[in-house]
Amino acid sequence: MADPVVKIIRRYARRIFIWPIEAGLVFLLFFTARLLPVTIASAGLGYFLGLIGPFTPWQARARRNLALALPHLNQQAQTAILKKMWNNLGRVLGEYPHVGRLVKTNRVEFVGLDHLHALHGGGFLIGAHIGNWEVGPLAALSVGKKVAAIYRPLNNPLLAGLLERRQKHYGGDIYRKGREAALGMVIAMRKQQVMCLLVDQQLREGMAVPFFGHPAQTSISHIKIAIKKNVPIMFMRTERLDGCRFRVTISAPLALPQTSSDDAVLHVATAINQELARWIAAQPDQWFWPHRRWGKDI
Repeated sequence: MADPVVKIIRRYARRIFIWPIEAGLVFLLFFTARLLPVTIASAGLGYFLGLIGPFTPWQARARRNLALALPHLNQQAQTAILKKMWNNLGRVLGEYPHVGRLVKTNRVEFVGLDHLHALHGGGFLIGAHIGNWEVGPLAALSVGKKVAAIYRPLNNPLLAGLLERRQKHYGGDIYRKGREAALGMVIAMRKQQVMCLLVDQQLREGMAVPFFGHPAQTSISHIKIAIKKNVPIMFMRTERLDGCRFRVTISAPLALPQTSSDDAVLHVATAINQELARWIAAQPDQWFWPHRRWGKDI
């Protein structure tokens, strides 16, 4: 009986004490970053997270993932990459309140917008947690497209407003990760919205697809829907050039098969994972390595 009681006490303690404190700290950082110029907010939080990140519990997982994906790196190279990764993550957090203004201040360079101009209906833009992934959807917004998105509910519901704030700027619909997401993708295509997805995370409902040569549960719903609805999938690569300057590259539509059989979908998903791995290998310090990309056993 004691174990369930302890769990209940912990759950209520988290809701009453930890969630409010956590939310207070996040909002303090958010509004502080919002009041500062983007260059200072980005550099400041980048420096701060670059200092503390290596001492967090997520550092060990990040190092294991890095060693699995890029085994040729020695420990010194791993340490240098992960320190820069934490700096990049801090910069992403510092830039978050300013994302909507980055284009207006000429801090985002777009490549391949002609592929979006040629889009007469809905479509998928797929990317990864690399560079500042929040700037990717700005490519679609810059050509007048409404952006739909899938979200994973935050563990702390008091922070849900941050997601809602972002989606208001995007103009499209937002759907909860899981069963709602698949239906949401279909609705977004029907409304001729551009669905922006980051497909580099572990997904229990996905398919085992090689990623850096190791099987990883990978999202495939967007591939099946794109084939069935005859809508394009395009890559949306985000790169941090230096400081608060970025490049977003939109690819030509991927070649899709005629059928959505398991073999056909696996072929497309494998090609997608290979392309994402190429980006990451080229700029490993800009990818978020603490993700449980290969499951809990890594």
